[in-house]
Amino acid sequence: MTEKRNEYMDKVLGYVRNKEAKRFVEEELHYHLDQESINLKDSGLDEQVAEDQAIHLMGSAERLGLEMNKLHRPRVDWTMIGLVLVISMIGILPTLHISEELYNDNGFLVRKIVFLMIGAVISLSLMFFDYRKLHILKWWIYGFTALVLISLTFFPNTTVNGAAYFRMESFTIDSTATVTLLVLSWIIFLGTTKTNFWVVTLLFIGSLYPLMIIPSLPAVFVFTLTITVLLWLVYKNKRKHIILGYTGSALIIAIMMINLNIKPYQFERIFALIHPEEYKSTTGYMYLRNHDLLARGGWIGEAGGNEVITEPHTNFAFTTITYHYGWIVGGVLIITGLFIMYRMIRNIQSIKDPFGRVIIIGGVTLFSTQFLYNIGMILGFLPLTGMSLPFVSYGLNPTLQTSLVIGLFLSVYRRKNLVSVQAFENVQSKN
Repeated sequence: MTEKRNEYMDKVLGYVRNKEAKRFVEEELHYHLDQESINLKDSGLDEQVAEDQAIHLMGSAERLGLEMNKLHRPRVDWTMIGLVLVISMIGILPTLHISEELYNDNGFLVRKIVFLMIGAVISLSLMFFDYRKLHILKWWIYGFTALVLISLTFFPNTTVNGAAYFRMESFTIDSTATVTLLVLSWIIFLGTTKTNFWVVTLLFIGSLYPLMIIPSLPAVFVFTLTITVLLWLVYKNKRKHIILGYTGSALIIAIMMINLNIKPYQFERIFALIHPEEYKSTTGYMYLRNHDLLARGGWIGEAGGNEVITEPHTNFAFTTITYHYGWIVGGVLIITGLFIMYRMIRNIQSIKDPFGRVIIIGGVTLFSTQFLYNIGMILGFLPLTGMSLPFVSYGLNPTLQTSLVIGLFLSVYRRKNLVSVQAFENVQSKN
C-alpha cells in the first residue's frame, strides 16, 4: 500500500464519524481502489502510475468522505420506538384492574413496569449490537435452546392453558421462551447456512417434535407458522413441496382424529366457537362473557366497572382494557400493533443483507401471529387458548420475546445503509 493511498484513506475516513461505518468504508474503499488499479494496469500503465490514477479517479477526499458519512450514518427508527412506547404504556393498564378475589397479590403493577424496563434495555442493547455477529454465537444459542427443550420436555413442573413451565428456584422457563429461542436458532440457521431443503425439513420435524410431546398447542402453532413463512421465502423453488407437505399432513391428522374416536366434549369446543349461545353453560361461556364485556365497555369504558375478569392481565388483557377504558383505547392498541407489523414489513425490501431480511421476516411473523391470534380469539373469531398479547400480556417471558424481536429489527434497521461496493460507484458518479 503506497503512502499516497494511506494519506487519501485517512482524509476520507476523517469525515466518517461512526466507528462501525468507518471500518466498512475502509474495506470497501480499499477494494474499489484495488479493482481500479488492476484495470488500469491491464490497460498498460505501470503499478505506481495506475495507483495514482485510481486515487485521482476517486475524486475529492473531502467530498467522498462527506458522502460516505451521510450514506453510512447509523439509523434509528424513532417511529418504531414511539409505537412500542405507546403499546407498552397501554399494556400497563390491565395490571390496575386485577381482582383481589382471584389474586392475593398487589405487586403486579410494579413488576410489569420492571419487566418493561428490562425489555427496553434489551431492545436498545440489541440495537447497538451488530446482528451479523449472531453467526459467531450460533452454537451457544443452539446449545442453550436444546437445553431448554430438554428441560420442558422431560422435566416440566406444570402445564397451564397449553403452556408448559419449568421452574428452578425463582427462575422460570415456559413454552413461550422455547418458541422464541427456536425461532432465533432457525433464523440464524437459515440466514447464514445454505442447506438442502430435505435436510432442513427433517430438522424442522425434529424441532417441532418436542413441542408436540410437551404438549403446547399455542407453541406448536406459532413455531410452525413462523418457520413455514421463513421456508416459503428462503426456498422459493420448493413452494410446491411445502404446499403438498402441509396438505398431506392435514389429511393424516384428520384420519388420526377419526380413528382416535374423538369425544363429544372435544367437538363441543369447536362448535362453541361457532354457536356459543348453545353451550352457554359450558364451553361457550367464555365467548359470551367476552362479548358482553366488550359491548359494555362502549367507546369510553364502563365507569366504575368492577366485573371480575379471568386472567385480566394475561390472555384476556385486551378484554380488560376495552371494558375499563373503552374501544377508543382498545382501537389505539390494535392500530398500534398493526403499525408495528407494517413498519417491519415495509423495511424488508430496503434491507440489502439477506440475513437481515430473514431476521425481520421471522420477527414480524412471530409478533403478528401472536398479536392477531390473541385479538382474534378475544373477538370470538378464533378458539380460546393460552396465546399472549405482545407488549400487553403480563410476564417476563412474553416481554423478553417481544423485546428480542424489536431489538433485532432495530439492529438491522440501524445498519441498513452499510451497503456494498455499488454505493461507492454511485458516489463516484456524483464526483
